[in-house]
Amino acid sequence: MKKKVHKLVSEPNEQFSLIGIVTHENDYRLSWAFNQNLRFEFTKAESLCIEQPKLEENPVFSVFRFDDEECFIQYQLISNKSENGFLIPELKNIDFILKISGEVTDPSFKELVLKIKKMEYVSTAFKIDDLSTKALKNLIF
Repeated sequence: MKKKVHKLVSEPNEQFSLIGIVTHENDYRLSWAFNQNLRFEFTKAESLCIEQPKLEENPVFSVFRFDDEECFIQYQLISNKSENGFLIPELKNIDFILKISGEVTDPSFKELVLKIKKMEYVSTAFKIDDLSTKALKNLIF
């Protein structure tokens, strides 16, 4: 009798928006700029480590976090680059990703992107759409 195999496939249900940020500044300097210019309160969070069996050392990405308790929105500023690779390899030109978890209206999202673009240390910022499932899984933690 042939053995039956059942696979459980679950899709992540976390809703979030992403902004790609290009800058030449360090993570702590960029988070400080967000705090100064946008009145965020980013603090250093536990770094994100992605397990990669093919590499001797797993890549580690810095994370800064701000919880806006009034609006029920969480912001995470995540480095896209590490010494051992990229968090999202399909977006190698991006230095940081701003992950916004919670309900954000389209006009306020567009306004945030414009404000980030105008920041002194930022070269450009834009909304990230259409990522692969593998890349999205790296952003759910």
